[in-house]
Amino acid sequence: MMIIKSGGEQVPYDREKVKRSILRTKAGEAIAEEVLAKVEPQMFDGITTKELYALVHNALKNKDICFSCRYDLRAAILRFGPAGFNFEKYVAAILKAYGWKTTVPEEDLQGSCVAHEVDVVAEKDSRRIFIEAKFRNKYNDVVNLKDTMATWSRFLDLVDGSAVGKCPHFDEAWIVTNARFSNRAKQFGVCKGIHMIGWNFPSDYPFNQMVDHLALYPLTVIDELKPSELEAFAEHGLLLCKEVAELEADDLSGRTGISESRVEQIIEICASIITEESGSEQS
Repeated sequence: MMIIKSGGEQVPYDREKVKRSILRTKAGEAIAEEVLAKVEPQMFDGITTKELYALVHNALKNKDICFSCRYDLRAAILRFGPAGFNFEKYVAAILKAYGWKTTVPEEDLQGSCVAHEVDVVAEKDSRRIFIEAKFRNKYNDVVNLKDTMATWSRFLDLVDGSAVGKCPHFDEAWIVTNARFSNRAKQFGVCKGIHMIGWNFPSDYPFNQMVDHLALYPLTVIDELKPSELEAFAEHGLLLCKEVAELEADDLSGRTGISESRVEQIIEICASIITEESGSEQS
């Protein structure tokens, strides 16, 4: 059976790959097999990855909403919206959870030649990192060679600017994206020493694994979360389910203007999503 990927490429159906994507939701072996047994009879030759994803997502939702929320990570990130500003905040929140001190600068930083918009600044162990958060709002979009070269150019201008006192010194350049890197982008980035984190790169610890490892799921994994609610949380720097789950409903309601009953519901869902085991049918 052939599957049509978002870019139009046809590939054979890979059962083990789909199963792995289910297992990363903490659903367990038995539930993964049960979901596949339900989904596979509904598949057809030429089914798109988007259609297959929807079948799996719905099957998981019928088992436990938390499984479907975790499975929904990539689509949830797309729900940050086309501007991508909340993605920058999300990247900062992820790195903070990994022990970095992070900021999302409100003003441009002056390089040697021109001023530059910097998405995220991260600091740890006397290292200061210049980070470009490359948000893509389509599955088949990539970070290409041109993007990577532009990041490197901005980094070098900031390094030169710091040498003459125009901006802070940066030790490294990073690119973090919810998309994939083109082969030439990876080749150039690795050659120049840019730390690149994307959906499929590096192979041993890509973006989604960083999220799964510490359960750093964004609020947008909650299907019914309204855009206005997301913005209310984002205004207070709250984009992680883990952060929201630790707050009291009355405090959170007062800060966001969302009703206490609704906030209680969101907190309960968030707490379930970040729990290592969900549902009563774990194996």
